[in-house]
Formats: sequence, C-alpha cells, structure tokens
Amino acid sequence: MSQPVDIIFYDGVVSKPHHAQISAQSESEVLIRYGDRLEQHRRYQYSDMALIGALGQLHPVIELKDDARIEFHGALPEWFNYGTKKVQHSIWKLERSPSLIIFSVIFVVAFVFALVKWGVPAASHYVAFQLPENSLKKLGDEAETYVLNNWTAPSQLAQGQKDLISKQYLNTVAEGKPAKLVFREGGRLGANAVALPNNTIIITDELIEMAHSDQEILGVLAHEQGHLIQRHSLQQGLTSLGLSVLYIAMTGDSSDLFTSLPAAMIGANYSRKFESEADLYALQLMDRKGIEVSHFANFLQRLSDETEDSEKADNASQTANADKKASASSPSSQKESDKNQSLAILDALSSHPATEERIQMVRDFEKKQQEKHQQSK
Repeated sequence: MSQPVDIIFYDGVVSKPHHAQISAQSESEVLIRYGDRLEQHRRYQYSDMALIGALGQLHPVIELKDDARIEFHGALPEWFNYGTKKVQHSIWKLERSPSLIIFSVIFVVAFVFALVKWGVPAASHYVAFQLPENSLKKLGDEAETYVLNNWTAPSQLAQGQKDLISKQYLNTVAEGKPAKLVFREGGRLGANAVALPNNTIIITDELIEMAHSDQEILGVLAHEQGHLIQRHSLQQGLTSLGLSVLYIAMTGDSSDLFTSLPAAMIGANYSRKFESEADLYALQLMDRKGIEVSHFANFLQRLSDETEDSEKADNASQTANADKKASASSPSSQKESDKNQSLAILDALSSHPATEERIQMVRDFEKKQQEKHQQSK
C-alpha cells in the first residue's frame, strides 16, 4: 500500500475545493478520499486522467473524465503511475532553471531578429515572383488608385512634353517591357517617381522640372524600370504585410492589416538593397544605350541637395515657431517640440549617407566602364 498524499480535490459537482488524500490501489488505479473526515471516496483509472503541464510556479494538475480535478502541492509521488510523469517532471525543472530562462529569452530575441531581417524578406521575394499577373494587376491598381486619389493631383505639364518623354522612354528604357507612364503633380510625393506592381510608373511634374536634361529623366525612368523588373514594390508591400502578421501575433490587433497593403507598396523608402539593385539596372541600361551615367549621378546629387535644403528650411521654421511660443508654452509642450526637432534631424541624417553611397556607386561604375572601354580599344 502506498503512502497517502495530501491534495486539493474538486469533485466536479460544486466549485468548492476539498482537502483530500490520494493513494494507489493498484498499478492502474488510485483512491481519493475527501470530505470533512475523508469519509467520501472515489476511484479513478490512470486512463481516465489528463495531466496538465505545470507552468512557472504552478503545481501539477490532473483533469478527470467526470469533470473532477486534482491539484498536487508538489511533484507527483513516486508511486503515481501516470505515463508521461517523468517527461513532465523534466519540463517543470527546466521551466524553473534561470539559465534556461535566459537562454530562451536570447533565443526568442535572436529568432525574431532573424525572422524580421532575413526570413520575412526572403519569403516576400519568393511570393512576389510566384504571384500570377492578375494578382499583380489587382494589387497595383489599388496602389495606383491610392496614389492618384490621396497623394497627387492632375499633371500640369504640356501634352507635348509628356508625349516626348513617353516616346524617349519607349525607345530607350522599355526594352520590350514597356510600363504605363502616368504623369501627376507631386503633392505629397513631391519630386518623385514610383513603380507599381501593375506595370505602372508614376512620375511627378516636380521631378521633371528638377531635371536639367532628358538624359536625367531617362536615368530615373530606368531606375524605376529596375524596380518593376525586380518587383520591389510588391516585395516591399509583402514584407510590410509579413511584419504586420508578426505584430498581430504579439498584440492581437488585426485592424488595417490588408487595407494598409497598397500604402505599404508606396509609402516607405526602399531598402538600400532594392535601391542598389535598381541603380545597377539603370546604370547597365544607360551604358548599353550610350547614355553617360554621370547624368544619373548629377540628378541624385541635385535631389539630395534640394531635400537637404528643404529639411533645413523646415527645421529653421520649426525652431523659429518654437522660440516664439517658448515663453507661453508649458514644460511638457516644450519637450515635445524638442523631440520633434530631434526626430527631423535624425531623419535627415539617416537618409543622407544612403544617397551619398548611391552617388559613389554611380561614379565607381562610370570609372570602371571607362577603364573597360579603354582596354577594349
């Protein structure tokens, strides 16, 4: 006969817990005595039990088929002949191990980091090239509608200028894979061009006005053509969607999951990898067509200078407004103003090195091609 063990017993009839004792009756059966004087008893087979794993500091719990429940005060007794007892005990010990807890935290953080940095982008790349054309068109049409309705206005360029740019694009950049060119006044996009999955390139009046030559415009269009060929905007949208799924898994907030996909394909800056791939495509195309790649570098430099000047002007304006309100503002609002100014400065600093690297990439490519041409003579 085994030594009885004190337990807490719920009889499945009322919610009140009973002080009880459990003991073995055979290799396959236990006896539970409960009540004020342990006058009531029940017998259960091990086959009638379901062991609930003990998480953290909780003790083992047994669920029984008649809705009764057993809660132990400590580890399961040696004589308790439940099949997975040893496995569960090992798990419970590991759960209480500080070293394992630290290792688990490090592992989870590393896993999430790897998933965000490599896993989601790799999956997005694979999916982007597996989607059928009708899916690409549907997603691209949604993104295009979003840009036309929310970010831009009708173009003010002369029709003759649009026709000339379109003709040059078809003759020089398209190379048998022409995209639909859409001219728009920049609005929120400003001096910019956007490639969308439905084989559309949106180019703004402001960008065209900033260009000093047709070759600079063709360099930009070649860059956007590279984004189309590599399906970068779709990859970007899918990556954003994948990160949103991870966020939902952690927070449970699924609002705006799919409705944000069109904006995700156009709203965020491309990664340096995507920009480098599109730049290289543009440079190789320009070199094949006999267009000096320095035109592209010149335009990038001008765009960078314009952006930097605009940011400096905005920061100066914000600083002046903050100084005017400083005497009347509360400490909390002053801190918020300082925070906004710091964020603006950080944005400017974070984007500038990337542009410098792209310009240097063009210069290096130009130098390499010049050396190559000289060697071939």
